[in-house]
This record gives sequence, structure tokens and C-alpha cells, in this order.
Amino acid sequence: MNHRHTEFFGPDLARGPFSSHRIETSALQIATALAQLRAPVARSDDALRAHAEFIRELADRLAPDWAVNLGLAVSPEVADTIRLTITAPVGTYSLLELWLADGPGGGPTSLAPASVSFGVGTVLETVQSGTHFRVLTSEAGVIDVSVTDPGTRAWYWAVTRLGRVYYSTRLAFT
Repeated sequence: MNHRHTEFFGPDLARGPFSSHRIETSALQIATALAQLRAPVARSDDALRAHAEFIRELADRLAPDWAVNLGLAVSPEVADTIRLTITAPVGTYSLLELWLADGPGGGPTSLAPASVSFGVGTVLETVQSGTHFRVLTSEAGVIDVSVTDPGTRAWYWAVTRLGRVYYSTRLAFT
């Protein structure tokens, strides 16, 4: 006789989810189990992507010290200035390292822009003037940085947290 149990209406959270010995894996497993409470999920690609993003957000909230997801929003050029807003969705202070790169996968550029200014976030260290910084986010996990250059140049912001590097979309000065 087969004694397997099938869950037709989502997870049986009374038994608790299986948990790994790694906190980041456990957070993702628990978040996935919690997200199943939203069932049924629509089957369109966009709905599945939104559901996966919801799971990632839950995991980041469950284990904020291991959260790696960063939001990078590049604004269009206005008066030779391009603004980048970085969001670390953990709702607390985070230490991020930022540098301007000539392309995705690159290290700090050798050609600095005319100026770099931080509106939100505290610069703890300028590693290389105008191109490489260590910055503390606001309490909400936000950094707002503006790059000004009158020339025709293009850079990418590289942002790292916990060893993973994210690259922004292109900052194209025309």
C-alpha cells in the first residue's frame, strides 16, 4: 500500500518546511513554502516572474544579512547629469562598494567623469577619486548618486554586496 501524502491545497505548514543547514537556502525554501499560500498562480510568463520576485523578496526579508538582491534604476540624462538609485531591499543599513566601469564585467574605469555626488548614502571611503567608493546606504537601504560629465562618454555602475557584482544599464552621455 502506498502511504504517500499529497497536498492538494498548498503546503502543510503545520509540519514545517524542510530546512537546509545554510541560512540563505533555508530562507529561500521557507519563502517558497509561504508563497504557495498565494495559490493558484496564473501561468503566464509575467505572472511567474512576478511570483519568483515575490519569493526572492520574502527570502531577503527572512534573512536580511544574506540578501543579495539589489535594485538599480538609472534615470535619463538631464543637463549632463545621470542619476542612479540603488535599493537594497532589506530595510536597513547596508555597506556597498560602487565603481564606474567601462563595460559590464569591468573594473574601475581609468577616465573619471567631471563629478560624482551622493544625495542619499554616506561615503565611507573614496578608493579612487571620482570612480570607486564604499558607501553606507540610508536606513531604508537606498543610495542616490549622480554623475555629471559634459562630454560624450558611457559608463556602467558596478555595485557589489556580499561578493556578487551587479551592473547598471548604460550611462550614456551625449
